[in-house]
Amino acid sequence: MVDISGLIKAPIRELSPCIHGGDVWKISEKFRIPLNQVIDFSVPINPLGPPKKVLESIRQHLNLIKNYPDPNHEWLIETLSNYVGVKSNNIIVGNGSTELIYLFAEVFVESGCDAVIPIPTFGEYKVATMRIGGRPWFLKCDPAKNFRLNFEELEKAISKKTRIVYFCNPNSPTGILYEKDDVLRVVRLAAEKNVLVFLDEDYVDFVDDDKRYSMAEYVTRYDNLFILRSLTKFFALAGLRIGFGIASPDVVKALRRAKMPWSVNSLAMFAATEAVKDDDYIKRSRLLISRSKRQMQKMLQEFPWLKVYPSETNFFLIEITEGDLTSTQLKEELARKGLLIRDCSDFDGLNNRFFRVSVNKPEENKKLIEHLKSFINSE
Repeated sequence: MVDISGLIKAPIRELSPCIHGGDVWKISEKFRIPLNQVIDFSVPINPLGPPKKVLESIRQHLNLIKNYPDPNHEWLIETLSNYVGVKSNNIIVGNGSTELIYLFAEVFVESGCDAVIPIPTFGEYKVATMRIGGRPWFLKCDPAKNFRLNFEELEKAISKKTRIVYFCNPNSPTGILYEKDDVLRVVRLAAEKNVLVFLDEDYVDFVDDDKRYSMAEYVTRYDNLFILRSLTKFFALAGLRIGFGIASPDVVKALRRAKMPWSVNSLAMFAATEAVKDDDYIKRSRLLISRSKRQMQKMLQEFPWLKVYPSETNFFLIEITEGDLTSTQLKEELARKGLLIRDCSDFDGLNNRFFRVSVNKPEENKKLIEHLKSFINSE
């Protein structure tokens, strides 16, 4: 018998896979609920679903799945560069934004390097760092200050061993959004210390004035800045897996050298091209989400046993402040009724009193509220 465990690289032996929301398949199978009847509040996906033009484009190009995808996809990159206002050589496309998180760490993190990660935030930054042999250096944000980052503490956390600072704006799961001046403060300090900044803007499309907050234009001034963007959330393409990164040409070239070939499928490419050009869909989505969010926040704030943290995007981080109920128990009970929330007990910096809900259509949000009332009344 071969001792497989002894052949696994040391950094991998220490890893535990991240837990994510969106596992509607498990809920459907476990509780025998038809998949299309599960209402998913666990992942921040546009409640409108994919644009009709995207679905039509997919249907039109189904015959292409017999061919390998375009390895260079310059036509897609050109469309994305116009969408965010940069040049084509500033864009790299990935199989969802998660591929680019892992690719970035693979290219720039070395064993013994530190990655500064303000928490709570997306768990894949930590895993991507650790699998290469890097060390996550957590900077815990204060819940008493709504988990807003202390920039003075962040500056102190950057050391000679720091290779990357991860920064999510708007941040998940807290919904905190920072102004450009705050982000620039981090980028400039990191540049002085020869440190990279990985800026995750996956949720910026949900912000009403996204151009005010996106840092895309600054990649031409700061070559230590990498910006992550997702197409799967705002355009509801999660099953297709496509995202992109924005950076200086030198960073993009380095990433392309290490990138796995054909990681983006043809249908995802055509879908993304149509999605970002659909201005009507973008406007309708923001209007629906903005209205639905205000209504949902008002209803959630009526529960005295819940603290709803302020959010600038399409989800709310919520803390259970009274009683013995845990977020894990709440998730399980709601799942039995076909409602899926995000239990946040696995987030570094949080515990089993926190959960996250995304903004869905008004009638779906009301259903969640009614079930919350029903659950509490039965205790």
